[in-house]
Amino acid sequence: MQTVGNFINLERMGIESTKKEKCPECEYGTRITVVVDGQESIRCKYCDDKKLAQQLDFPTTKTESDKRKIIARSQHFTRIPEDIKDVKLNDYVAETKEQKQARQLAIDFITDFDKEKSLVLSGDPGIGKSHIAVSITSALSKDYSTLFLKSTSLLDLIKDSYNGANHSELDVLNICADVDLLVIDDLGAEYSKEGESESWASDIIYKVIDSRLGKSLIITTNYSESLLEKKYGFNGKRITSRMSDNADKIRIVGNDRRKT
Repeated sequence: MQTVGNFINLERMGIESTKKEKCPECEYGTRITVVVDGQESIRCKYCDDKKLAQQLDFPTTKTESDKRKIIARSQHFTRIPEDIKDVKLNDYVAETKEQKQARQLAIDFITDFDKEKSLVLSGDPGIGKSHIAVSITSALSKDYSTLFLKSTSLLDLIKDSYNGANHSELDVLNICADVDLLVIDDLGAEYSKEGESESWASDIIYKVIDSRLGKSLIITTNYSESLLEKKYGFNGKRITSRMSDNADKIRIVGNDRRKT
């Protein structure tokens, strides 16, 4: 097959020479060099497209594309309560020794975040556990995929998937497993009948926490480990064992700030 140069007089168009070669910069595309009126013009379409994608902030690799998809999904499912969505760690007033330790643990968690270390904050209501958890989530969400859910919101999302929502149970379980950091706030707050342990709820919570083995997880709860084990019945010890994996744990003591 004839090339354009075989039947068009390039010199009449002012083109003195052309050259095609593998681009030495990207080592993928084809670099075309054209000399017109003594001026050399060099172009690699692959390099040009990549630069344009960077200027428009488009992902340029599959890894980057996958990361952005996870971030978009996590933002869709995240449920941070309106009254604490803007709190910062600097706003947290530590009055007791345990509160000061908890704040320092939070600072270290953010500073040394490795996608593997976990944190369990327990204690009575109103001592700032959720404040700390939201602060960590907000700080890390700038560079990592994070998902914040109250345990009740997690179960509500699963229930919604049974009732015509545009997501499935598997979608919720997958995003819980895929994010760099999962935060389950107020674990144990789900309703259960007196004298009975949760069954369906404990199965869901076990699946979620089990999927986080080796991955960063933050749990806040009003319950002690023994009470969680009692609440979740058959899954109780398995849940507390997995939430303790590679985790710093602290029971925070202080006054209920909601009553002051």
